[in-house]
Amino acid sequence: MPKSLVEIKGFAELQQKIKQLPDKVTKREMLKILGQVATPTVNAAKASVKDSKRPHIQKRKGQAFGTYITPGNLKKSIGKIRGKRGLGKQNAVIYVGARAGKRQKNDGWYGKFVGSGTIKQTANPFTEIAYNQTKGMVTADAETKVEKYIQKQINKLSS
Repeated sequence: MPKSLVEIKGFAELQQKIKQLPDKVTKREMLKILGQVATPTVNAAKASVKDSKRPHIQKRKGQAFGTYITPGNLKKSIGKIRGKRGLGKQNAVIYVGARAGKRQKNDGWYGKFVGSGTIKQTANPFTEIAYNQTKGMVTADAETKVEKYIQKQINKLSS
């Protein structure tokens, strides 16, 4: 077994105090931090989406019966999505992408088709482009904000 090179005095006590923090509070704070650092990625994704020049009409048997995609709808639907399944049940998880659903004012359900392409349309991987533009900046920003939060909690528990 390798010998430890650094010994931190009081680490066991600190670890016990951190475990006493309510998970709900910690998760809420982490979601707040992740939401703040995800903003540049959201902005980059919105910048890489091109708006359609015309509304797209839904047709059935050659007859139009409704507009279902208006210009700028996808760009307006891009935002932060809180993870609720899988890892998101216990950990703080924030995704960036097109939001879709019944309660959405600007429904971006077709963002997958724009991102991966279709037979009639070439792919525009806007989320990948945004990730590649901002990954270093977001990671560094998240590290400093999480470090400040942990230090704040340590100071609160110490006093």
